[in-house]
Amino acid sequence: MRKILIIEDDPEVRKMLVSSLQSRGFEIIEAANGRAGVQLAQVYMPDLILSDIKMEGFDGYAALAAVRYQPLTSAIPVVLMTGHPDEQGRRFAMELGADDYLAKPFTISALLATIQIQLKKQEAIKDRALKLAVTRHESIDEAPSAQTRTPEPPSASLVQDARSSSEVATPRDAARVVADAIPVPTFSRTAVPVSMPVDNVETLVETYLRMLNRFHPNLGNTAMRAVALCRTMGETLKLSAADSQNLCWAAALHDISLVGIDREAVGRWLRDPRKVTEEEDAFIKRHPIESQEMLSDVTIFQTAGGIIRAHHENWDGTGYPDGLKADAIPWLARLLSAAISYCGQHTLGIPAVKQLKTHSGTVFDPAAVQAVAEAAAIAKFS
Repeated sequence: MRKILIIEDDPEVRKMLVSSLQSRGFEIIEAANGRAGVQLAQVYMPDLILSDIKMEGFDGYAALAAVRYQPLTSAIPVVLMTGHPDEQGRRFAMELGADDYLAKPFTISALLATIQIQLKKQEAIKDRALKLAVTRHESIDEAPSAQTRTPEPPSASLVQDARSSSEVATPRDAARVVADAIPVPTFSRTAVPVSMPVDNVETLVETYLRMLNRFHPNLGNTAMRAVALCRTMGETLKLSAADSQNLCWAAALHDISLVGIDREAVGRWLRDPRKVTEEEDAFIKRHPIESQEMLSDVTIFQTAGGIIRAHHENWDGTGYPDGLKADAIPWLARLLSAAISYCGQHTLGIPAVKQLKTHSGTVFDPAAVQAVAEAAAIAKFS
């Protein structure tokens, strides 16, 4: 029985999808949000993921990016659904690694056709990978002086063979061949933090930054400036390599959960926090927690997640989400808070530093303000 993971925050839509697909013989796993979906994908390893895009806190784009850059799930076909289709969104979904993009409302027959196409494609890729693996094994068995040979990494060879064996092979297909060539270990049915190579981490950070920039360019620009400034502060303050790296990751990812909130509301909040409703304000004020939770499943981001959680805490104790005060706020979070405020100004340099200093001792740690001012004078903002 083929297994499908449905990630959909609307209970009625999810119920309809579950009922329709179960009646056609599929085994269904349900998730009410993107974060839960990513965890369930690691545990149950579905044959296909069907995910809505617009969800609060951790949307379909974020779920797709997380699935693609976690080795266990990187080869699973993902079909995104949206009630607000547009060409830019479709193109962005494909860049992130989506296999298809369905516009709501759609018929069950259209959904089934899409699912069958992706499952057949996946089966063909697995068959090709198996044949390539058998051929490789036979070649090695027949080769003379086998003990003197240095075997080529099977995944690299299989990818090359896969690309040359089919005119329609794509990088996504190649990734699936690699995944199928690697034995999958047995896991307990408990979600656990995932480790990944540094190259994958940097790619994931870049993907999240692009996603944030697409959602709201002001957020993306501020995050990219903050990364540059935090990198410079790591040098001027002589932070350890680990602290500097975690500070830069936190700068890049601190607002990532805002993509799950209404864009127009976020825009009003950026212009003037008093312009949002009480309900919108409550959602927005949870974003440090949501951002931390989004990153908590990737082991290497857990320290950065703690920094992110505290980046809206104020020196005088009036901030959120935990109302921390003064030295109770982690030092790196104090640096990040001041850096973000500086980088969010329309004009950098002396005017931005003056604006920052007006809140020194109330919103910001005076030492953090001084650190930002010194680093900003020599930082290179692209």
